[in-house]
Amino acid sequence: MTWKLAGPGLAAQSLIFFKRRSNPNELNHRPRVHIYSVYLSNTDEVATAILAFFWLWRDEIIASSARIKSKLHQRPEKNQNIVLDEECLVPEENPNYNPEAKSLSGVRYGLIQKGIDGLYPPKELSSRNAKSRTDGYWKYVERGEKPPLEFTYGEFDLLFFGELLDRAWDYYQSTSSTDDVSSTKPWENKTFVDIGSGTGRLVIAAAAMHPHWHACKGLEILKGIHNESVNISDACAVSLDEKNELNIQNECVKSILRIPQEDTPSDKDEKYIPLAPMQMIQGSFTNPYQYLADVDCAFVFSSCMNPNLLEQLSIAVGRQCRPGTIIITTEFPLFLTGHIDPLEDDESMPSGEYEIELLEKIDGWCWLMGGESTAYIHRVKSSLSDLYGGPRESPRLSLEDEAYQLVQLMESSEGLTDTKLFMRNVLNNMIFNDVPPEFLPKKDDDEA
Repeated sequence: MTWKLAGPGLAAQSLIFFKRRSNPNELNHRPRVHIYSVYLSNTDEVATAILAFFWLWRDEIIASSARIKSKLHQRPEKNQNIVLDEECLVPEENPNYNPEAKSLSGVRYGLIQKGIDGLYPPKELSSRNAKSRTDGYWKYVERGEKPPLEFTYGEFDLLFFGELLDRAWDYYQSTSSTDDVSSTKPWENKTFVDIGSGTGRLVIAAAAMHPHWHACKGLEILKGIHNESVNISDACAVSLDEKNELNIQNECVKSILRIPQEDTPSDKDEKYIPLAPMQMIQGSFTNPYQYLADVDCAFVFSSCMNPNLLEQLSIAVGRQCRPGTIIITTEFPLFLTGHIDPLEDDESMPSGEYEIELLEKIDGWCWLMGGESTAYIHRVKSSLSDLYGGPRESPRLSLEDEAYQLVQLMESSEGLTDTKLFMRNVLNNMIFNDVPPEFLPKKDDDEA
C-alpha cells in the first residue's frame, strides 16, 4: 500500500510505504515502515495519507503487549552512563526554626510544619523524588541522556517560604489601591500560585499560612507528581461528620491541615488548621495559553532553571501578570525587561514590551541548596495583561495545516524519517498521556 504526500513549497517530499504483517495476531512481529524520497502532488493527499497511515497502524498498537512501559520506567542498569542519586534523602532542619513563630495571619509555623510533615513525611522524600522520575526522567534515560536539571524534584524550606510570603505581602499592599487591601487580613481574596508545584507541598503550606487566600494553585508539568498532588490535596477535604466532631463552625472551610496528635494528646492540643481553597493544575508556563493573569503572588523554586527557561518564565509573567503582581524566584532573578514576539499561529496573542522591577534579594535557609538559598522578590511594572484578557483557548489547526507540519517534521534530520525515533516518540507520548498498558506496543529486545 502506498500514498503520495505533498506540501506547497517543499523541496523534498516523502512517500510512505507501509507493509502490514501477514498475521496481525502475532505479537512478536512489528510493522515495517520505509520512507522514500519522491515528487508529490497536492496538500489534500497529505492529510488523507497521514491520517490513513495512523489509522491502519492502530491494529499494530492494540495487538501489542505492554512490555515497553516496564522497560521505560525501570531504573537504568549500573553500567549505563546515567547516574541517579541512590542516597536516602532526608531534609535537614532549619537551624533558625522557631515553632512558636507565626505568619502574618497568626498561624504558628510549628503547627504548619507538623501538619505538612504528616502529609509529606521527611523520611519518604526519596519516594516522592522517585515518582517525579517516572515521567520526568525516563525518556531521557532511555536515550542515554542526562535529564534536564529543571526536572529536579526538591522541597523548599517552610520557614523561609513563610518569611518570603510575609515580605511579599508588605510589598504588595504598599503599591495596591485602598480597595484592594481594605482588609487587615494578609492576602485575603488574593490568588497564589506555585509554579513547578511538584506534589503540592508549598501549595498546602501557603493555604495554611494564610487561610484567607481566594485560591492557592499549583502548576506542575509532570503528570505523575501532579496526580500525587491532587490525591494529597483531596485527602485534606473535611466531611460534615468531621466538621461536627472538630466543632468547625465556619461553613466556608472545605479543607483542613490535620495536626498529628502526640501519644498522650491533651484537650488544648490544636487538631487542625483551616485551609484556603486549593487547585492543582497540570500544565506549563511555557504554554502561552496557560492562564496566569489572575495571580497576585507567584513562587518559583527556580534554582535549577537554565537561562533560557528563566527567560521564558519572564515572558510568561510579562505577557499575562497584572502590574503589581509579586513574583518570587530562587537563586536567579527574572529578566527585568524584554520584548514578547508575536505568536506565529495566533495573531490575536499580544506582543510588545514588559518591565519587571527587582524589589529585594533575601538570603535564607534551604538544606537542598547546601544550607543557604537566595530569593528574589519582583514586582510587575508593566505588562501585556490588559491586551491578553481572560483565559484563552489555543486555536485548532486545520487538517491541512496539521498534515503540513507532519510533512515538515518528516524532512527534519530527527523527524519521521527516523523510524526508530518516530516509534519511540509515539510510545513516549502514549505513556506520558497515560494510555492503558494493554494498548501499549511492545519494544523488541534489540531496541531496548
